[in-house]
Amino acid sequence: MFAATLLQGGSMVWVLLAASALGAVVFVERRLTYHRVQINTTALLGGLKNVLRQKNLVEAIDICDATPSPAARLVKTVLAQHDRPREEVKESLQQSGSMETARLEQRLGVLATLGQVAPLLGLLGSVLGFMKTGEAVITDHHAHFAQSLMPLALGLAVGVPCYVGYNHLVTVVGDIVLDMEKTSLEALRMVSEMEKPGRRKKKSEETPAASTENADLFEQS
Repeated sequence: MFAATLLQGGSMVWVLLAASALGAVVFVERRLTYHRVQINTTALLGGLKNVLRQKNLVEAIDICDATPSPAARLVKTVLAQHDRPREEVKESLQQSGSMETARLEQRLGVLATLGQVAPLLGLLGSVLGFMKTGEAVITDHHAHFAQSLMPLALGLAVGVPCYVGYNHLVTVVGDIVLDMEKTSLEALRMVSEMEKPGRRKKKSEETPAASTENADLFEQS
């Protein structure tokens, strides 16, 4: 009975069924993608910290390459540019972070659009159905009401899950982006810690020369 009424709902029903299939495919694809890129950033940073203590920068970069995560790619950006000024590294991080966020948000607009448009398409289908069967409604109003309202019901049935799924995925993306920010900041801190002994050594090496230069100045005066 329901299937027969559904099939008699007009051409808009097929459009909404196609929209439903598209929304399901987009949601599943995005959710699986987010599941793959969500990693234990604490474990990643812990492993990198142990490697960086040994000054093994190449191995640290290899670890990032082997980790399929936007957070790991941002850490690699920091490690690959560790010898550059901090402001340049931050600028590169911002650019890389924007690119990673854009990748994460791919196809989310499809779900948002379906969530907003599907009920309107259903309403349009119902209006067209009422216009088409206006005369027949008088004789068999129950059956034709059901047929005319089917696109509207289907539009809501498609639009609501799409909108809920969109909001869920946006929340997941927000969590991933937050992990990216925390991880990249921690990577900056680790690189700074790694470079501190070298700076102290360099400073200590420059001190005798500076004191000798000062001594020469005193002698000239």
